[in-house]
Amino acid sequence: MSRILTDHQEIRAWVSARAGNPAMIPVPDGHGGFRNRLHLAFGQRYLHEQGAGNDHGGGIEMVPWAEWFEEFERQNLAMRVPAALDDAGSAYQFEKRPDAPE
Repeated sequence: MSRILTDHQEIRAWVSARAGNPAMIPVPDGHGGFRNRLHLAFGQRYLHEQGAGNDHGGGIEMVPWAEWFEEFERQNLAMRVPAALDDAGSAYQFEKRPDAPE
């Protein structure tokens, strides 16, 4: 069982409860440029290894929540998470919002 999150405060609370942080991964867009793929980095170990701030680790760029949510809205995304607090740890996936125009 899962639930869909679009509210910024709910998403931030869900991520924070699992020691997560907002991040993006630049990926080629197929037209010579890049687009941002949203990502969440979980655990203090990851942050310690990569350093705080906007450091890159394996192509992952830690970003402020405001920047992350701006991209989340621009892409018209929703976040699917387990329904129960203890289900699947930090399992999540992004998908287009059900009400998103084609």
